[in-house]
Amino acid sequence: MQQNIIHSTAIVAHDVELGENNRIGPYSIIGGMGCKVSIGSNNYFGAYNLIGSPAEFATGCPVEAMLDFEQWSTANPSQVSGVKIGDYNVMRDRVSIDAGIKQVTTIANRCYLHSNCLVNHDCQLSEGVVFAPGVISAGTCSFGMYSQIGGNAVLHQGRKVGAFVMVGMNATVTRDIPDFALSFGSPSKTMGVNRIRLARLGISKDDIDATNDFLIGLNETCPESVLALLE
Repeated sequence: MQQNIIHSTAIVAHDVELGENNRIGPYSIIGGMGCKVSIGSNNYFGAYNLIGSPAEFATGCPVEAMLDFEQWSTANPSQVSGVKIGDYNVMRDRVSIDAGIKQVTTIANRCYLHSNCLVNHDCQLSEGVVFAPGVISAGTCSFGMYSQIGGNAVLHQGRKVGAFVMVGMNATVTRDIPDFALSFGSPSKTMGVNRIRLARLGISKDDIDATNDFLIGLNETCPESVLALLE
């Protein structure tokens, strides 16, 4: 069993579930204030990370002034608030991952969050998601596997980003983005298929072109070779 390496200035709450061979950098704070945090193995946390910060509801703040109280009235922070992080993830410096309200905020496996990123409450990151520096995701957003979000992009609450998506830098995402899409701008718009990603995965040019036509509405079906990537 490989031990965790925790910097002397880092704070890890006593009730955090921690796997093995994790590295936690200077001045990072993980867990505490009643939030459940579960971390797998072989993860890297840089300096000044904040993992498991409670949402407003859980801290007893006057949420009526900030949220639709009826929306959250069924949530019980003592039961569902928390963060779950899988294996082989990298969180660089000053990454903040907030605890969930209605569901546990989840980082799957092999995700890479560059410096100064914010993952808000209830977000779900599938395997291999990459956030470039400065990405801000509002609450309840979801990210399909191997999606890549460009630097300083901002996502509106509740947006769904599909698998194998590329979002351009400085994008403002106010709508859902379908699988395999290339999306950029403010507000962000789907501009076709993520050609480079599909080519690297061995998809033929003809099937990439057909997927592009599907995304822009010229085809009714997506090629089977591309859909197989989602399995």
